[in-house]
Amino acid sequence: MNDIIPVFYACDDIFAKFAIVSIRSLIENADRSRRYRIHILNTGISEAHRDELLKMQDEHFSVCFPDVTAFLESIQDRLPIRDYYTKTTYYRLFISEMFPEYEKAVYIDSDTIVLGNMAELYDHDLKDNYVAAAHEQAMVQENVYGTYVEKVLGISRNAYFNAGLIVLNCKAFRENHLLAKFVELLGVYNFVVTQDEDYLNVLCKDRVLWLHPGWNTEVFGILPCAEDEIKIIHYIMVSKPWHYSDCRLQEYFWHYADKTGVVEDIRRELASYTDEQRQEDAASCERLLQTAKDETAREDNYLNRLQKS
Repeated sequence: MNDIIPVFYACDDIFAKFAIVSIRSLIENADRSRRYRIHILNTGISEAHRDELLKMQDEHFSVCFPDVTAFLESIQDRLPIRDYYTKTTYYRLFISEMFPEYEKAVYIDSDTIVLGNMAELYDHDLKDNYVAAAHEQAMVQENVYGTYVEKVLGISRNAYFNAGLIVLNCKAFRENHLLAKFVELLGVYNFVVTQDEDYLNVLCKDRVLWLHPGWNTEVFGILPCAEDEIKIIHYIMVSKPWHYSDCRLQEYFWHYADKTGVVEDIRRELASYTDEQRQEDAASCERLLQTAKDETAREDNYLNRLQKS
């Protein structure tokens, strides 16, 4: 059993306050007989947010701020970016190469609340799988997305994982050159629906250890497990407590937000979020559905190209 449990977040300064809340919840529910190293992958975090994160350090938890600029610059011209995505979504792909000392690591999105013991998640035996992950509920429950992954990626809707919470087999990533394969795949096809999540699913196909859905309970459609089985809440897409006062499971978010020094900033964001912005959220969801339909209908989509080659 490794002495240090490495946990990675990736965020810009805008999302740092939500990472702070997530880390607060992680710390309060972790096995304190273990030690944790929390890495905030970034290209710039404000001193105020750094100070807030560093306040959470103790003898069991340390926090560091690895700068991914060098890795990002090496491939940024080949990274497809949709209008409301930032490059932070790709940072998880750099972990295995940037940190050769780790054989495995946990990557977790900032829009999460950790109710379970992170050590229990980390201790899953990955065997020869590239990742441990949970099913993506958008693909399971929304037929448009399910059809998209089957007709464009060649992956069953029931075998597509959400990449916002994964245990990475860093050793296998390095030995099988998955970062290089990712960059190569970028030059072959531009996945524009879930971007790096699509690439990861293609690269990791048939090499996934499936987690209980409680380890990544997405706030989307029908919850995949009972509330008392939830170990990590994931506020995906537009299900954000800081934008919607009626967001499901938002009480867990505010419970931990209230224990941080950023809660007032977050409450101000909720109060200032306008109906026009919420209408744009709805329009963005519709655009994404249409993008999935368009990709599915393309004669030269990724799967069709593979089958013709």
